[in-house]
Amino acid sequence: MENIIVTNAHTNNLKNVNIEIEFNKLTICVGPSGSGKSSFAFDTLIKKEKCEIKNYPKSVQSVSQRLSNTSEKLDAVLKLLDKKDSLIIIDEPLAGTTHKEALEFSEIIKKLAINNAVVVVEHRKEIFEYADIILEFGPKSGPEGGNLLRTISGKEYLKTLPEVEIKKEKNISNKKISAYYDEFNGIENYEVELTLNSITAITGPSKSGKSTYLMAVFRGLDKSVGAGERRKGLVKIKNKNYIRRPHIIDASPVSKNSKSTVATYYGISKFFKDKDMNLTVAESLEIYKDNNLITRRLIHLKDIGLDYLKLNQSSYSLSGGECQRIKLAKLLCKKLGDRSVYIFDNPVRGLGTTNISQVMLMFDKLVKNNNTILIAENDPTALKFVDNIIELK
Repeated sequence: MENIIVTNAHTNNLKNVNIEIEFNKLTICVGPSGSGKSSFAFDTLIKKEKCEIKNYPKSVQSVSQRLSNTSEKLDAVLKLLDKKDSLIIIDEPLAGTTHKEALEFSEIIKKLAINNAVVVVEHRKEIFEYADIILEFGPKSGPEGGNLLRTISGKEYLKTLPEVEIKKEKNISNKKISAYYDEFNGIENYEVELTLNSITAITGPSKSGKSTYLMAVFRGLDKSVGAGERRKGLVKIKNKNYIRRPHIIDASPVSKNSKSTVATYYGISKFFKDKDMNLTVAESLEIYKDNNLITRRLIHLKDIGLDYLKLNQSSYSLSGGECQRIKLAKLLCKKLGDRSVYIFDNPVRGLGTTNISQVMLMFDKLVKNNNTILIAENDPTALKFVDNIIELK
């Protein structure tokens, strides 16, 4: 098969990108969140938006990140093993996997490339050594991204990656809470425990019960309306008085309103003129730096690596990882006080090392303000920042 030749790709933030995709090769797209990776892989290669493509194959297959369950993603990839002469696009196949699962999954994806052109969007390092070609997008996100910075082999790319510097002190605490259920989600005699004033990660392979653990902690601490019914099966909970309230932040869309934007979600659209709505968060913070209300609402988006978002960007266009971060940033705008437990399921899904560090340091800041963080997470970079690990089998 002849190489797929893409010229003048300029959808979203891509800046006239020219790339050849080779058959029988595994190509990985890397770069910061919002740098143009997915725009190239899906809007350009699949939808063929705003570009010119020569030698486009008859068969095109894709595995979407919307398949968040690791087993579902693996099954979808395995079904493609008998394909030949196809262009196969896979979005973040290693998200949520353990190190062992990531290596096994990477080997399977490499086999796909024997008879096909395989393009993968991924941040996890485990797959890089299997990559024939790395396409690095950037240098930053949003308007400051969209460039193809370099094309390099996977092994050479690994040599250029810097070590993650952990700029935090370990949080040490003796305070713990525990909850015991005679039955929870079909599991009899189920008990969970959490160390307060620290960052705790629940790790483990697919179907090991990570999300169940999170929900058991949340329901045990929940004091909102109807919580009594949701705590059905709870026999006892120890030291609940240590906690004011729990917050569970998921990856679901931030709004059900199709007209919702970043500005309307934050309740600040009325403070901007129509022409300003095309500004990014970073641009808004600079132009309106003397406006305390706007700064207070948006500064957390910058701290958590989302300052590339535009004020008029549709809430529906946000990825699952962006949804979790934008919810956290909005929560931080409020005067929350202390003694809260913040619960996240795969909070760094789809993020590179820089963005992961930003998120984890934000978590540490919350802990330093007398709060507790509980996450379900397998990402090796994120785990370097946690204080406690509970490993499920």
